[in-house]
Amino acid sequence: MKKIFLSIVVAASFGFFTACSEDESEPTLEELCATGLNEDCLVGTWNLKGIESLDKSQTYTDFTPAPTVVEFTKDKENRSFSVTFTNNSILSPMAADGCGGTKTYGKWEITGASLKLTIGRADCGAPSNPIYTITPSLSVTDLYLNKVVFHENDMTDALTKANAMEHFVRVMQ
Repeated sequence: MKKIFLSIVVAASFGFFTACSEDESEPTLEELCATGLNEDCLVGTWNLKGIESLDKSQTYTDFTPAPTVVEFTKDKENRSFSVTFTNNSILSPMAADGCGGTKTYGKWEITGASLKLTIGRADCGAPSNPIYTITPSLSVTDLYLNKVVFHENDMTDALTKANAMEHFVRVMQ
C-alpha cells in the first residue's frame, strides 16, 4: 500500500513540475526592450524615419517616404549589421551621387549603455570614421542613435551635423 501511495505522490509531483515549466513563456519584445539597450531589443530591421535635432524638436530630413534600412543580426558569436541606403535622390545627396540602394556592412557590440558600430565594408560613401561608439536611446519601436552615422556624408553643415541624430523605427513583423 505504501508503495502505491508513494508512486502516486511521485507521479503527481512530476506532473506538477512539468506543468510549471510549460506555463513559463518567452518574454515579449516589450519586456526585452523595457530594460533599455540590449541585444535582444536591438536585433531586427529598422527604417530610418529621419535625421532630427538631438533635442527632437526639429526634423532636418524626413526619410519616411523612402527609408534607409538597417538590419541588426546575431548568431552565436557574430553580431553584424547591414545598411541599405535610400534610392531617393531628393532626400539624400548620397543617393543622387550614385549611392542609392548600395549597402554598408559591419559589426556591432554592446558594452553597458554604449553601442559600438564598426563599419567593415561600404559600397559607397564611406564614413570619415569606421568606428562609432554611441549611447543610443532604444525602445520597442524607436532607435535614436544620438549621432549621424550612416548619412554623415549627407550632412554638409558642420554645426547641424554636430547637433543631429538618426532616428529609426522598428519594422514590425
